[in-house]
Amino acid sequence: MMKDVYLFNPEHDLALAHGAHNYTAPPFARQFRHDLRLLPSWVAPAGSYIAIPDDCPIDEDHRWLHDHHLDITPITISQIAELGSCHIHPWGWDATLRHQLLQSGVSADYLPTDEQLDWIRRMSHRRTSIAIHQALGEAFSPCPVELDNYDDVMAFASSHPGCYLKMPWSGSGKGIYRVIDPTGDNHVPRWIEGALKRQGSLLCEVGLDRLQDFAIECKCRDGHVMFMGYSVFDSDFHSQFGTGRVAPMEELHELLLGMYPDLDPVIGQVLMAIDGLIAPHYDGYLGIDMMLYWDENGKIALNPCVEVNLRMTMGMVTAAMGSRHNLRGNFSIANFVQGDGSFVRKF
Repeated sequence: MMKDVYLFNPEHDLALAHGAHNYTAPPFARQFRHDLRLLPSWVAPAGSYIAIPDDCPIDEDHRWLHDHHLDITPITISQIAELGSCHIHPWGWDATLRHQLLQSGVSADYLPTDEQLDWIRRMSHRRTSIAIHQALGEAFSPCPVELDNYDDVMAFASSHPGCYLKMPWSGSGKGIYRVIDPTGDNHVPRWIEGALKRQGSLLCEVGLDRLQDFAIECKCRDGHVMFMGYSVFDSDFHSQFGTGRVAPMEELHELLLGMYPDLDPVIGQVLMAIDGLIAPHYDGYLGIDMMLYWDENGKIALNPCVEVNLRMTMGMVTAAMGSRHNLRGNFSIANFVQGDGSFVRKF
């Protein structure tokens, strides 16, 4: 019997940007992985395993899972190979994680191939949002533009005050620069030059008068996409995730319909686009970030694809908390100072 193993690797987006299998995450990313290692437990079905770093206190994790009524068993990453046949569900797949799991003894039979990982990296490029916009066949909002020339990027920023410049591979609001006035911000030219040098292009988006961030959470399996729920959240000035609303899916759906009654047909079109572009080639979780905004006429409009995340998301966690675990409230990640002066993150 195949065993389900979940694993939190938030450095995934950084590893995708690196591209090779030998990426070493910076200290802050390793600490983030350590502190929030049990986060996927809310998404994992009962009876699953969650793999934690080998240096983590597994007894404490047992108690935490028990206290939160989660029927999930913690194991160390080095113990995954002992399970035999298993289906591994990381936060996101990349070449570095595959290499790490192979080094720990996991059979290649239970891991994506190099070709599959190459495809995941290509489709994780932010230009996939352009493909989704184009697949819808009608313009709901301004479509992002991919530019690879410094002068073109500066011209776009100059003509669209408040625009967003986004690196092709980054996540959770990282690698995004909101440009208010490129001529009055001395950091903008250096940031653009550095981003183009590292990743080759930038996705340039018109700034919109944001009303509400939300996402649809999905899973691809056997060539088709399955809708798993909505997530509703707030983000900051630079589009970094702030607070997620935890409530039953029906309640979140009604909230969004109250603001945008024509939502359901558009969601259906987006799911059809995923079914054609992504699902035939990908098994795993994905989220499509969307946005309701005020248009130039003062009416509520929809951006049906701000971003495509071919991985698990914070929104997937909040959706599972509300719909599967019957919780209500707000979800956020906070920093706490420990006695030795170091920081620890908790959710």
